[in-house]
Amino acid sequence: MGRFAAGLRVGLLAGTAAVALVPELRRLSRSWSSRVAVVETSMLPTLRPGDWLLVDPDAYRRRTPDAGDIVVVSDPREPDRLLVKRVVGVGPDGRLDLLGDDPSASTDSREFGPVEPSAVQGRPWARYWPPRRWGSLG
Repeated sequence: MGRFAAGLRVGLLAGTAAVALVPELRRLSRSWSSRVAVVETSMLPTLRPGDWLLVDPDAYRRRTPDAGDIVVVSDPREPDRLLVKRVVGVGPDGRLDLLGDDPSASTDSREFGPVEPSAVQGRPWARYWPPRRWGSLG
């Protein structure tokens, strides 16, 4: 293979990688303004107080969360307060049952009942702080 062909192939691969990054860069951009800090222990061991999460506010625009998803939801008792919980079930009426990963330290659907999908503010998808805990949330 000649130098030109090899260079073209490398250039095409780099271009393909750049195009593949565009959706991730968009998600990062919209998530930055929706980031949240974990302040309680209800999601231990998955999330710890002091973790900062990037939250995609568009993740459930076209679909309802599934059981197992972690969501940021408005607290039904105090709508200005945000909760980070795991969806443990979707009822026949479409409402979501939420539970903390540490139920003994969690205020969740056991106390306030199932929530409307419209209460979901987004899906945490990455932890960016502290650096030693950086990574995807699945």
